Amino acid sequence: MFFSTFHEQFWRVLSDEGSLVINIKDKVIDGIRHRYVWKTIMALSDLGWRCVDDYLWIKPNAMPGYWSNRLRDEWEYCFHLTKQKEFAMYQDAVKKPIGNWVEKRLVNLNGKSAERHNSENNSGFGRDLRNWQDKEYVLPGNTVTAAVVGKNMGHPAVFPVPLAEFFIKLFTKEGDQVLDPFGGSGTTALAALALDRHVVLIDNKPEYIEVAKVRIEKMQQETGLQYKLW
Repeated sequence: MFFSTFHEQFWRVLSDEGSLVINIKDKVIDGIRHRYVWKTIMALSDLGWRCVDDYLWIKPNAMPGYWSNRLRDEWEYCFHLTKQKEFAMYQDAVKKPIGNWVEKRLVNLNGKSAERHNSENNSGFGRDLRNWQDKEYVLPGNTVTAAVVGKNMGHPAVFPVPLAEFFIKLFTKEGDQVLDPFGGSGTTALAALALDRHVVLIDNKPEYIEVAKVRIEKMQQETGLQYKLW
């Protein structure tokens, strides 16, 4: 598999408590969804990587289209891999407002003595919703909704800044180092710099490096912040 030919370098530079996030989507070949990404993750697992979880990037503005045997693509995988069981994770950094669902669900509890709200399908599972009554924030699910970026960015596959921001906030803290070995148009750098992280981009196409430099310089002009480019 392609990733297995150079995964040792990812392993070498990744800190013991660091995380590797791979955003990838299977192509459709001859009318069939190819399972390359499944095979890739299984191969990396066999090589020692801990495949902790699968996240989905949801695209609310996915390109419309018509295919006779499938629907349009509205999501992509983001696989989370680590070197060891214990790793850095800052869940509080991505919490979201809880809203008013607790109050609505508490109405269904039977009196002050009720300890649990049991599952309505009699599965045997339940929870005491009163534990959440005074909380303002909760953890998000393992999906990230971020609008697709237009095609006029000087790169054919530009992902949105909010997608990179989510994982940078979740797995790093201010002052940490972020590395994007497929630097492309520099989206990871924009997110990392805005969040006060150090960042290294690598790409084998000089034209993409120039696009990234232009985008970072534009960010500097818009924000007034100064970044040292190498």
